[in-house]
Amino acid sequence: LPTGLPTHHPRVYSIHSRDVTRYPANSIVVVGGCPVCRVGVLEDSFTFLGIFLAIILFPFGFICCFALRKRRCPNCGATFS
Repeated sequence: LPTGLPTHHPRVYSIHSRDVTRYPANSIVVVGGCPVCRVGVLEDSFTFLGIFLAIILFPFGFICCFALRKRRCPNCGATFS
């Protein structure tokens, strides 16, 4: 076989790569979206205990108020803390 002529054998290359997660081109990721139903958008609501501590321990109670809030999906009703 003369050198320089193309052959029909594929060449094998060794390429070191890292793992990459690829998402389908038609998927849309909604920030703040519900991970359960993937339709609704999570809404924040403050718990009674959080509001009570915000009033009693003013002004430091606001930290408790924001730490104790719940996130709820209006579509499926799932709650997250």
